[in-house]
Amino acid sequence: MSQRLSVGQKFLRLFLTTVLVMIVGWIPVQIAIARLLVPLPQAIVVLEGNSNRMTFAAQFWQQQPHLDIWLSGVGVDNPGYRQIFQNAGVPESQLYFEVRSTDTVKNFTDMRQELVARGLRHVYLITSDYHIRRSWAIAFFVFGSRGLIITPIAVPSVGFPSESPERVFRDCLRSILWILTGYSGADLNPNLP
Repeated sequence: MSQRLSVGQKFLRLFLTTVLVMIVGWIPVQIAIARLLVPLPQAIVVLEGNSNRMTFAAQFWQQQPHLDIWLSGVGVDNPGYRQIFQNAGVPESQLYFEVRSTDTVKNFTDMRQELVARGLRHVYLITSDYHIRRSWAIAFFVFGSRGLIITPIAVPSVGFPSESPERVFRDCLRSILWILTGYSGADLNPNLP
């Protein structure tokens, strides 16, 4: 037997649907404006994961040495990663470390305020090929909602399957939750200390 929705439940559904449509509809406008204003990336953002990403980013920087490099994740401020950039000739003054992030959604939510505060609207995003789809989706919501866009660059990796659509969807929902509330849900991860 089907239950009829009360007027309050109908209103709540309509309200939530309207808010979601407004958010998702507004983001492409923000992205289009940013792309018009800043067609070329102004910095490089690298998500922590493995040294291959760091090595690739250091080599990529050598082609565009005027760009600053932002490294995001709890382990990015380690001597091994610093050495990779030092060996590539990246000045310490062009390296920025965001070390609070414990997952990919937090990479973006923790970094976007600093990037926007510095006037950045367009960045290269460097991460592994298996991780690029989920990273792009999160960036669409978190960065896009603040008028910040990415040009993704996938670092080839071996032995890692692409992340599941369920994982991408979950993190899109977390990103929308963050837009609405400022809460990303990262503390719900049972694997964190």
